[in-house]
This record gives sequence, structure tokens and C-alpha cells, in this order.
Amino acid sequence: RTVMEAIDPERKRAAEQAAAKAKEDVSRAARRAEKKGFGKSTKHFRISDTPAYITKWFRDNPDARKAIAAIVFAVCFSIGTSFLNRCWIMAKGMSEPSIMLRARNRDGSIVVLDDFRESYWWLRDNTPEDARVMAWWDYGYQINGLGNRTTVADGNTWNHEHIALLGKCLVSPELEGHHIVRHLADYVLVWTTRFAGFHGDDLAKAPHMARIAGSVYKDVHPTDFYVDEMGRPSDYMRQSLLYRLHSYGKAADVEPLEKYEEVFQSKNSMVRIWKVLEVDEESKEYVRSGANRQCDAGGWYCPGVYPEALEDVLKGKVDYQQ
Repeated sequence: RTVMEAIDPERKRAAEQAAAKAKEDVSRAARRAEKKGFGKSTKHFRISDTPAYITKWFRDNPDARKAIAAIVFAVCFSIGTSFLNRCWIMAKGMSEPSIMLRARNRDGSIVVLDDFRESYWWLRDNTPEDARVMAWWDYGYQINGLGNRTTVADGNTWNHEHIALLGKCLVSPELEGHHIVRHLADYVLVWTTRFAGFHGDDLAKAPHMARIAGSVYKDVHPTDFYVDEMGRPSDYMRQSLLYRLHSYGKAADVEPLEKYEEVFQSKNSMVRIWKVLEVDEESKEYVRSGANRQCDAGGWYCPGVYPEALEDVLKGKVDYQQ
């Protein structure tokens, strides 16, 4: 016994009663908290308990489950419908013939643009069978297949240096380019689709042609070839053979060409074909006779070589390094 207990027992009882009352108050508060869902378990909540709490909440709230299910269904239905419509639009567009385009007139009527087939068939029906056609390589296979004419380049672009030479012909000034073209081609075909409202034509591809040419022939400066946002060509672009073939008669600042004669323009001005004047017949015969083919011993591999007249041009090339 303590000295205080021996001296004042009443004071001891009062202290014991106060402690008991405080304990009862704590117990009562804990019971109220447990009834409201904040029992002892919330004092030690763990992230891993989240799925269990969510499951309990869903189980205890059926109306919330229905509302969430309705929202998810609406979102999925909207996305699915949009995706389906897009698929139909893409399917219709991709099922169009690749050389024929469908467009609408201002009155909403549908018109089929048949300029490409028309141009290739013109080549087939109006040029000699041994005619050689220069065009950017994108159209090579179409000219081969529909026009039945030999092209300077096609989709088999593994020979980077050859495509660079083609690019050099097109981005060089007319007379400089003609010095090369007259040994390689009889006709030049140019896409001019911007005159029908489609701007992805050869003029749009000119900077790309210049980059390829400049990667092999260092006298070609790719950054000098462009058409600005106002549709104005740079000085080098304006002087280039491609721009003159493309825009003669369409742009006021293009003078008549000296070494090329226009022989065909498609119905909607999407394709123009020019005849090369002063073609070098000796170079043409060199290729036609097969003398340019250097075959191996078995005759299975026969890479061709350029006419001798182009040696001075080819000396200026630097083989492209991958």
C-alpha cells in the first residue's frame, strides 16, 4: 500500500472510478466507429485490400453497377461505330483502281479522272516500240505495264547512284540536263496533278529528287530546291528542267523550252509528255545492240553500263555510302 492509500482511501476510490469511466467512453466510441465502417480494420489499411473494398462496394450498390455498365457500353458502342464507319471509308478508297481517281465537281457530281491510263496508252499507241521514257521512278512499272515502253527507272531502286543520275537530270537547268537526257531517253513524262487539284505531283517531289541527286553529285545543292508556302519556286527550282517541263504554259514566268517538244497533255492536265530533241542516236544504238551489257563467263549476270558520252558526268559522282 502507498502512503496516499493509507492516508486518503476516498481519494483512491475517486481515481479508480474516473479511470473506469474513461475506459467505458473509449469502448463506446470504438463501437460507434465500427458501426459506421471505421472499425479497427481501417487503422491498418493496406493497398492490397483495395480489391476487396471495391468488390464490397459494388456488391452493396447495385444501382452504381448498372450506371457504370451503361456508361461502358455507350463508350464502346460509340468507338465501335466510328471504327466501323472508318473501315468502310478506307475499304472504298483502297478498292479504287490505283491509276484512276474519283473526285467530285462543284455541283457534287462524281467524276473519274483517267489521265494516267490515258497517258500510258498514248505512249503505247503513239511512240516507237523501242522508245525510252524518262520519268521519276514512282511511275516506272505503270509505264512498263500499261504503256509497254522501256523506262529509265522503276520501283526497283536498289541502284541508288542510278536514281541519283535521274534526279540530276531533272533538277539541273534545261541545257545541262539535256546533255544527259539525250543519251538516255526519247521522251520525258511528268506528273502535273496540281493543275487538277492534287498537289502530290513531281514538283512536290522535287526536293526529294534533289536530296538523292545531291547525295551522289555534290554539285547539286538540295536546300536550294523548294517551293515556298505561297507557291513560289526558288531560283534554282525555277531554272530546273523539271519545273520548266511541269509549268510551261501554266506559269507566266516560264519561257519556251529549247530541247524539248510537248507532244501530249492529258485531259485534266495531270500528265505531260515531252519529246526529247537531238537524241544521240549513237548512244541509243549502243544500248539497243546490247553492247552495253557486260556479262560474266556464264552469261547469267549482265549488268549494263552507260554510254561512253556520259563518262565526264559520271566522273563527278561519289558512290553513296549507306
